[in-house]
Amino acid sequence: MAAHELKLDPYGNIDVDYYMQLAKAQRRVYLSELNAAVKAKVKSLFRAKASPLVAGH
Repeated sequence: MAAHELKLDPYGNIDVDYYMQLAKAQRRVYLSELNAAVKAKVKSLFRAKASPLVAGH
């Protein structure tokens, strides 16, 4: 299927079910990537850094 062609159902209408499933799959991938990025960012905020004052102790 070319990029500009619409998928049609057997009756010649736009296959809405196909596009809904495609959108759900794309949304699922995007949200999982977003969730991983947010988790990494939050984790980096709470990562303990060695203090120069403690290192000499």
